[in-house]
Amino acid sequence: MDFHCDTLTMLKPEQESFEKNTHMVDLERLEKAEVRVQCCAAFVPTGRFSQEERDQKSMEEFLRIRSVWDSVLKQYPDRVLPVQYVEDMEQCFREKKTGLLLTIEDGGVCGAELSNVQKVFDLGVRLITLTWNYENAFAYPNGSQGGLKPLGIEAVEEMNRLGILVDVSHLSDDGFWDVRKYSKRPFLASHSNARAVTGHQRNLTDEMIRAIGEAGGIIGLNFAPGFLGEDEQSRVSDMVRHVLHLREKGGSEVLALGSDFDGIRGKLEIDGPDKFVLLWEALHKAGLSETELEGMWHGNGERILREVLPHR
Repeated sequence: MDFHCDTLTMLKPEQESFEKNTHMVDLERLEKAEVRVQCCAAFVPTGRFSQEERDQKSMEEFLRIRSVWDSVLKQYPDRVLPVQYVEDMEQCFREKKTGLLLTIEDGGVCGAELSNVQKVFDLGVRLITLTWNYENAFAYPNGSQGGLKPLGIEAVEEMNRLGILVDVSHLSDDGFWDVRKYSKRPFLASHSNARAVTGHQRNLTDEMIRAIGEAGGIIGLNFAPGFLGEDEQSRVSDMVRHVLHLREKGGSEVLALGSDFDGIRGKLEIDGPDKFVLLWEALHKAGLSETELEGMWHGNGERILREVLPHR
């Protein structure tokens, strides 16, 4: 299970195939890696739109990307399934199919209308990253002062009620602690690493790592070079350092994958899901047991989806 990629945002179905393309993620590579659930972000950087047209343009862009997700599902019905309910995830594992879980990266898509959380749920969304790198009606982004706004608190409560995963990646530090306070269900950082290892403001402090573990949440390891080290190279050795730190501070139950494929650049030692095995081998050599690795690869993710997603 991989909790974040931007492939559907990048894909142009009229020009290229989801089965095989020049992006980091395609169906052939997902099947080779036996990925059972790939979280696919509708990445909508809402702050790039003018204030006057932000709400309309943001929802239009989300609907465009959602239509790509829908077209992929219709094109490969025997190989790809939507993951909207616990039973969908279980079917993917049982039938060895690829599940695509639709997410929103930047809750600003919902504008200032709480009812839009229900709307995107009805359209298949099961994870919302509350902010990207801009302030929105929910909260403030990483590097900013301020936590969840009143609407953001309501949104977290509504996501808990509906069965949408609350994602704190990109959120301000104060916002993180507000989610910890107000979320009654496990939450996650879909693509973040350890700040004590690499001092990027998008990475998590040791206190945050512990808090996610205590809440029953997970942390998806981000493969972006700047989150792993100090240069433009994404190395497996640096991934191992972060995983060992996350395990030390949060326990092995927080470990998960959140590659950020098709949202990252630089020299990547692992540039697609078919190379996840390189990380597995390195972590096993570094001392992680088979049980811990299986937890990081899918078990911890299965647990949080069972606890948060609705049933049919």
